Amino acid sequence: MKNTVMKSVGLIAMATILLNIPVQANTPNPMGEMSSDVVTVLKDNLSGGWAYSVAEAPEGYEKGFLLIFKEGDSYKVQVQVGNMTMLGENVSVKKNTISFEVQVEGENVSVVLTADGSKISGTSTSSAGVLKINGTKSLSAG
Repeated sequence: MKNTVMKSVGLIAMATILLNIPVQANTPNPMGEMSSDVVTVLKDNLSGGWAYSVAEAPEGYEKGFLLIFKEGDSYKVQVQVGNMTMLGENVSVKKNTISFEVQVEGENVSVVLTADGSKISGTSTSSAGVLKINGTKSLSAG
């Protein structure tokens, strides 16, 4: 139990730093309305932390953590697998679907994921073929 609490606290602290969401953003402006940035985050199903698994991935790559966040008008993706952290490149978002590429051991891997509530699913494509990805939101940005 203590280990789980410490992991949760660590994930929240890490996400707060990486997501760089100001604490005051959750407070109404002087007119009593929420800022448009807060409304965008609240409507955004993709932003947050996602624990994912890839059943047929090579050993060491079958589980990881995705951090998806919005910086200005564009999205950023950070993939954490074991002790490695990779940044997504060529990130593109259409509604609840995000696509990006990561370099894994010198190879380009294309990823397409669609969020549906607290679930995310999609595929990764590389020389190893097309592998299915499934995940669950474990950290919300809003």
